[in-house]
Amino acid sequence: MNPRQARVWTCVLGLLGSGCTAGREAATPVPVAAPAPSTPTCPESIVADVPLEADYGPRIQARHWLPALAPSEFAFVPTNTVEASFRQKLELAEGTVELLGMEERTQPVIDGGAALVMARPVAGGFCIINTWATWQSTEVDVSLAGSWVPPDKRMAILLLKLELDRAAGGEETRWVVLGTDGARAWIALGQPPEHQLIAPSVSLSPKKDQLCLDVKIEYVNRLRLSTDGHFVQAAPKR
Repeated sequence: MNPRQARVWTCVLGLLGSGCTAGREAATPVPVAAPAPSTPTCPESIVADVPLEADYGPRIQARHWLPALAPSEFAFVPTNTVEASFRQKLELAEGTVELLGMEERTQPVIDGGAALVMARPVAGGFCIINTWATWQSTEVDVSLAGSWVPPDKRMAILLLKLELDRAAGGEETRWVVLGTDGARAWIALGQPPEHQLIAPSVSLSPKKDQLCLDVKIEYVNRLRLSTDGHFVQAAPKR
C-alpha cells in the first residue's frame, strides 16, 4: 500500500470508528443566526427636509423611525440632562401628528437648548416629520403658547415661547412660529437665524378659518396667515 492509499484508508476507518476531523466537522450542523429585525420604513409622503434650525444628528431628522417618542431616544450629549417640557397631539388631514417639546441643559448649568419634534405614529413607533432646535449660552425654557388647526385640517400653526435666563441682563422672551401639514414642516415667520422674534407678547388670533398673529411691542402689529402657511404683514392695530 502506497502512502496516498494509507491516508485514504485512515480517514475511512476513522469515520467508521472515532471519526476523522474532516468528517466530524462536515457532520456538525452550523448554527444560523436569526435575521435582525428590520426597521419600519417611513412613508414617502414625509418630505426628507433638513432640520429647521440646529441639527442634532441623524436620529432627529425627517423620515427617521423611532420606537418611542421620548427624550431618551435622541442622541444628545450623555452628560447633559434632557427633559420633556410638553407633549400634544393634533389631528390633521394627513393623519395624527404628535408634538414633543424638550429642554437640554449642561451640567452644571452654563448653557442649554430647546427642541420641538413633530412625528406621526407608524408601525408601533413614530416617524419624524421634522424638528426645530436651538442652542443658547444660557438656560432655555420652551412651552407651546398656542396652536391652530383650520376646519379643513390641512395644516397646523404652532407658537413656541422661549424664556432665556440671562443672569446679567435678566430674562428674555423669544417666540418661534412653525407650521406643519403632517408631511413636512416649515418656519411660518421669518427665516433662520432671524426667525426668533424678541417681543414681550405674541399671540395667535383665530377668526373662523382665518388666522392672525398679534405681536405686541409698543403697539400691536398684526400679521395675517397666507394660504401657503406663512405670515404676511397686515394693517397695524393701535
